[in-house]
Amino acid sequence: MARPAGISDEEIRDGFALLCQARARTDLRVEARAVRPAPDVDIRSLPCRAERLARLTEDVMAVWLRLPAVETLPFRPGQYIDVMLPAGRRRSFSLANAPSDGALLEIHVRRASSQGFTAHVFDALQPGALLRIEGPLGQFWLRLESPRPVVMIGGGTGYAPLRAMLRQLIASGDRRSVTLYWGVRGVDDLYEYAWLRQLEAERPSFRFVPVLSQAAATDDPTLRRGWVHEAVLADLSVLAGVDIYAAGPPAMIEAIRATFGAHGLPREQLWFDSFDYAPDALASMQTSKG
Repeated sequence: MARPAGISDEEIRDGFALLCQARARTDLRVEARAVRPAPDVDIRSLPCRAERLARLTEDVMAVWLRLPAVETLPFRPGQYIDVMLPAGRRRSFSLANAPSDGALLEIHVRRASSQGFTAHVFDALQPGALLRIEGPLGQFWLRLESPRPVVMIGGGTGYAPLRAMLRQLIASGDRRSVTLYWGVRGVDDLYEYAWLRQLEAERPSFRFVPVLSQAAATDDPTLRRGWVHEAVLADLSVLAGVDIYAAGPPAMIEAIRATFGAHGLPREQLWFDSFDYAPDALASMQTSKG
């Protein structure tokens, strides 16, 4: 039987299983990892308005959302919100801003198809439009209590929750060592390249490594090529001393889970958020695991 998505070969060897895809044949004892909500935040359903929109790339739009004047939405940088749609559908988007950035909530929307909600964002959504959101959601946030250096790995718009973490660290004056690997197709997808290079120049404890999977011959030859998780392993052959925060497409997350353990990364030092860029005709799900 093929290994189901969501569990690595190492976890299967260690006796772990996905209970949602298994049936017990004998008596057994189950040890479950507790999934706790983020402290100091409550999940709420709130109306909001699209304050403004800005095209970041050909297929990525930044949308700023304004809550009613009497409402706030406390959250941990890295968490996400759901935009509620008709017929019980919802779309999940990581918050790209930090709580310290002000009252507006920022999301980065990748166009997933020619119809549905993301197409509506690109083709029809106007400032002032009313939406309803639910959140904050997810187990993906920066664990500030850890003394280990942080390695962030973003794939495409998986950069958004990592951006929120970075902005909060800057606002709080935290100078911990952070390396951001951002994997994209080409240089045009690096929509905050200039800001990240400036941040790298201003903060000796921060390093930015862009990685291009479909580089053009005219692209800067000094930029890394290939898959972003392989760039991390090329730089850090032993991972026991770092915390990994990864956000991006399922294939990237599965590659990280399948390979990083062999390089010494303990399971409890990996936090990830897997983005499903499924067509809008289906309700997408953004999963998190701490």
